[in-house]
Amino acid sequence: MMTIETVATVTEEGTITAKVPGYLPQGEHRVVIVVDESPLQRVPARFPNLASFRERLGDRYPGNSIVEMREDERS
Repeated sequence: MMTIETVATVTEEGTITAKVPGYLPQGEHRVVIVVDESPLQRVPARFPNLASFRERLGDRYPGNSIVEMREDERS
């Protein structure tokens, strides 16, 4: 027996669709479903504010680019 935690979609008809790991063999499986009563609240992905990081790079890297820093390290 294994435990898989995933996100499932419930349709208007009451059908649940969920993704499982690829190593699970195809076919019918006995499953136990535990449903959190509150719907999943998806939060849009937010990128961190890198302004202070770029300021710390200073004038040495005019494009303020990590790529430029890596190129300097390789030379």
